[in-house]
Amino acid sequence: MRKLNLRSYQTTQKVLGGDGQPIEVIGNYNVKDSIINVMFLPTLKLQGAELVRQNVLAMKIETCENEVELEEAEYQRVKEAIEAYPAQSRADVELVDRILNQTPEIS
Repeated sequence: MRKLNLRSYQTTQKVLGGDGQPIEVIGNYNVKDSIINVMFLPTLKLQGAELVRQNVLAMKIETCENEVELEEAEYQRVKEAIEAYPAQSRADVELVDRILNQTPEIS
């Protein structure tokens, strides 16, 4: 079993304002929704029963609050999805790191 942290985290990004000056934009990164979206990437080519199994896992994650306990096979499916994810910004680093490096085995 693995324990995955689903808590949202705060991000800070620098963008150019209308006057051309950099401004910091603080946002909230919704981990749970991001994981669920990544689990259905077209590059995973989910079909038939595999798509249904993925949806059952997504519903399990969706119903949890701050963390979810995953069987090893479930964790491997989430890991496979995040490894196929083409990150969009630096804000995604925490999400990827949580899944690949911060999902401890539990007994």
